[in-house]
Amino acid sequence: MKRSRRDFLETLGGAVALPLAGGSGLVYPAGFSPEAQTPAERKIGYGIVGLGRISMGQFMPGVRISQRSKLVALVSGHRDKAERVAGQYGISTQSIYNYQNFEDIAHNPEVDALYVALPNGMHAEYTIRGAKAGKHILCEKPMANNVAECEQMIAACRTAGRKLMIAYRCQLEPTNLRAIELINQEYVGTVEAIHSVDGFNIGPGEWRLNKKMAGGGPMMDVGIYSLEACCYLTGEEPVEVSGFSSIVDHDGRFQEVEENLVWTMRFPSGIITTCQTSYGSNLGNTFHPCQRFERMDRR
Repeated sequence: MKRSRRDFLETLGGAVALPLAGGSGLVYPAGFSPEAQTPAERKIGYGIVGLGRISMGQFMPGVRISQRSKLVALVSGHRDKAERVAGQYGISTQSIYNYQNFEDIAHNPEVDALYVALPNGMHAEYTIRGAKAGKHILCEKPMANNVAECEQMIAACRTAGRKLMIAYRCQLEPTNLRAIELINQEYVGTVEAIHSVDGFNIGPGEWRLNKKMAGGGPMMDVGIYSLEACCYLTGEEPVEVSGFSSIVDHDGRFQEVEENLVWTMRFPSGIITTCQTSYGSNLGNTFHPCQRFERMDRR
């Protein structure tokens, strides 16, 4: 279970279709064909808000090979960079916007949906502005820095009659769906505990080290994968949580956010989970169900 969000977005994440009316409001992964929502030949036009690593390195290359989506607009504070990227993807320079004239995107009929790939602290603002401009929203995770901002995003999209989806792929990805199925069928035995880790050694100067922009440390960024894995693998919500945070590397990076977090959760079924996330060490990204086999002959 070592497939990362970056791998997924690069190979499948761009091949998504955001239904324009009706339906469940899900962004569908490649291979799923909701014909009732959009004709097979209809490609969804995405405007990319923020030209950073996740959009340029994973999402946009994925859209390029998609049969259901296309890139039609860019929003960036750097015109020269945007023009260079537009040339690479065949996007008209007339469809380049900045953060001051962002609302003009409302007049671009090619843009069906916006992919918001900005720092966490900007998710709420540009989701709300995008919804008011009449566009559906696919926003990167975490949704926002606090509950109030999340509620404002939901309200804005509901008022505008637009769909809102958070680009958290784990509960749609076939690998994880198969893991959930195997656990539900007790194919791997009765799960007693789950251990999960996700972390990396962050470089200095990253916006993720700025609390206002990031909302917090590694928990907001990669620890959520471990937290959510425990929830979707068990199909339960925890009834008790405890944890610790620490800073070991006093090298100036962790002035505003924590470096390490370790936490445990207890679930209604009795399953206990232990999780760890870090911005100071390369933990990788894995989960390990610890099980009791009731029938050793099961295959």
